Amino acid sequence: MSTITGLRRGDVGYAMLWTPDVARAAAFYHDLLGWRLSPGGSAQGRQVEGVTPPFGVWGGQDRYTLFLCYAVDDVTEAIHRVRAAGGRAEESRREPYGLIADCEDDQGLPFVVYEDTGRGRATERPRHGELAYITIGFPDVEAAKAFYGPVLGWRFTPGRVENGWNVRNDDGEVRPMVGFWGGRERAAAVPLYAVDDLAAAVAKARELGGTATDPQPRPFGSMAECTDDQGCPFYLARLDG
Repeated sequence: MSTITGLRRGDVGYAMLWTPDVARAAAFYHDLLGWRLSPGGSAQGRQVEGVTPPFGVWGGQDRYTLFLCYAVDDVTEAIHRVRAAGGRAEESRREPYGLIADCEDDQGLPFVVYEDTGRGRATERPRHGELAYITIGFPDVEAAKAFYGPVLGWRFTPGRVENGWNVRNDDGEVRPMVGFWGGRERAAAVPLYAVDDLAAAVAKARELGGTATDPQPRPFGSMAECTDDQGCPFYLARLDG
């Protein structure tokens, strides 16, 4: 059973999948993961119902990435930290879900920092179809660590792959869990979705016009590397425990 808790500094309070065609993405992930999608604030937007953290899909994009919104204690201080670390931060604005600022890191990856109004939520155990892990790839992973460490209070421990790092905050693992990976051509965030039956999900991804590797064992369960029918990368995993 999932345990729902409030957000901590550095947790991902909202994530949005950028995609070229939002209608195609909505159909693909509905059939693959069982997502129920409702209209967003514009024709390009959709919201996935009933998932933690809250998740959206945004069309008309030529860049495959997750757009991530990080919870912070103080947006004004976060803006100063982003700028001091070499990134870009717009002035804050008030939205119904809290005080927010649009930012970009020093390797060109956009993100948001915001003060949660108390409605944000995180889960200790992702359910089927929910975001379970985020791999953020960078051309220069050392520069990324130097940027996000002071901006979000993140700390880093060596990962299991070369040029890979686990991300933690003062209270333990960031939620959903996050990892860094260096040596990428362009900075981008890639989602991993939890599924109940990995073999069936792999077969379904292929049937829908995507690609998927055969499931491979991992310390946390088993995983497959995939793309959807528009070429957007993602991972599927069955989580043990």
